This record gives sequence, structure tokens and C-alpha cells, in this order.
Amino acid sequence: MKKFFLILICSTFVIFLNAQNLSQSAAPKDIPSPYQTEVLKAFADSLYDDGFLSQAEGEYKRLLFAQPQEDNIFQDSILALTNIYNKQENVTGIEWLKENFYDNSNPFVKEKINFVQAEFIFKSRNAENFSLFTAGIENDKQSFSPDFSNLIDTSSLILNNDIKGLKTFCADLALVNPDYEKLNELCKSYKLKKAGLALFFSMVIPGSGKWYTGSFGAFMSSFFSIGTFVAGTVVTGIQTEWKSWQPYVFGTIGAVLYIAELYGSYQSAKRYNEALYRTLCEEAEAIYEKEY
Repeated sequence: MKKFFLILICSTFVIFLNAQNLSQSAAPKDIPSPYQTEVLKAFADSLYDDGFLSQAEGEYKRLLFAQPQEDNIFQDSILALTNIYNKQENVTGIEWLKENFYDNSNPFVKEKINFVQAEFIFKSRNAENFSLFTAGIENDKQSFSPDFSNLIDTSSLILNNDIKGLKTFCADLALVNPDYEKLNELCKSYKLKKAGLALFFSMVIPGSGKWYTGSFGAFMSSFFSIGTFVAGTVVTGIQTEWKSWQPYVFGTIGAVLYIAELYGSYQSAKRYNEALYRTLCEEAEAIYEKEY
């Protein structure tokens, strides 16, 4: 009986060992762990490529805290987050990235981070903040590309309304960089209208101030509308020997229109100048998009 139980136990043990060997041989080999950084990076990249930016952002952040700072995956993750924040126009995100990982980034990644941050600040049209930004990157500026440095200088000139300096700078730059050709043409044709002169023209000839700022249709409309009421005032005044209410009503309306026209001409010059400046800014923003 004991011999029988011994044989049974040995047989069971042999069957168990064979089952273990079979399961191990049947298991797929060379399947990477889902927790390996290469797998996580590939997953984050696939999310980014498919447009799931928020989900990709979380995966790249996970990689930042899991990788040595000198690792290529670490640098690639910072660059990917920079691209995400650029697409999302996430000012807070790029500020967080620069505050926490900028010092450990390589020069190429540093330039990309600054590229995006510079564009965000430039779009806010805040010359003071842009000056603080340029002062903050002064030590790193020598390691950046000429394209980046030129765009920073261009942005500073625009935000400080140094149009004369911008004309000279763009004239030289357009010869070597085709991205600046349109901006150079805008600088050549950049000519502000004087609001006081527009006001004076409209005082002499109603509506002519708007013609001065480029709107011939507005000039014709103002001239004929005010002229109609002036003519109505004179005609009804002569016909009624200025004893009727009609010439005074026509005269009052004409006076109101005349005052409104003076104000409108003054404002039209200001709007014209603002539109010119806005065109320069929009072209500079287009250069940011081309060169990023």
C-alpha cells in the first residue's frame, strides 16, 4: 500500500513538472513589459499622432518623472509637451514646462520652448513682458539659431513701435530669409495717417478726412448727406424768410452730422494706423508658425 502511494505521488509530481514545461514553452517570448519606458513612449507618441493631445500630455508627463534627465526619451518628452502646448495655445503649460525642466533641457529643446513662449507673449502685445522675456534668455541666446534670434529682435521692434528700425532690419533680413519678404514689403508701404490732418480736412470739406484715410465711399456718403441738410437749411430759410421751423430743424441735423463727421474722420485715421500695425503683427505671427 505504501509503495502504491509513493508511486502515485511521484507520478503526480512528474505530471506537474511536464505541465510547467509545456506552459512555459507555449508562452509567447520577447513580449515587452507594458511598463517599459520604450513602450510608454510609443503609446504616448501614438496618442499624439492620433490627435489625443490631452491624453498624450499625461503620458509624456509620466515619462518625465520616470526617466533620467540626460536620457533621449526625457528630452523627446519635453519637446513633445512643447508641441502640445503650442497647438493648444496653453500659456500655463509652457510656463510650467519652462519653470521645472528648462535647465535640464538640451539647447535645441530650450530654443523650442522659448519659441513657443515668445509667440504667446508677442500675441498679448505686451512690450514690457516681452522685454522681461528677452532679458531672461540673454545667457542662452548665443546657443540658439539665427532664425530664432532674428525673430526675437523683429518682435521687439514691432512691440516697441520702432518702425524705422524695423524697416532697416527687415530690408537686410529679407535678402537672406524669404520668410521676411512680405514683412519687408509691409514695412516699405508703412505710412501712418495723421489724425489731426484728417480732422482738418473734414472741417474744410465734410468727409474728406475719410478720403484721406483711404475710404472714398465714406467721403461721398458724408459729403452728400451733410450737403443735403445744408442745402435744405438754406433753401427753406430763404423760402420762409427764416420764420419757419424747417430751416432750423435742417440746420440742427446738419450740425450734428458735421460734428459726427469730424469725430469719425479723426477716429478713421486712428483705425487706419491700428490696422497697419495689426497687419505687421499678424505677419510676424505667421513667421513664428513658419519657423517653429
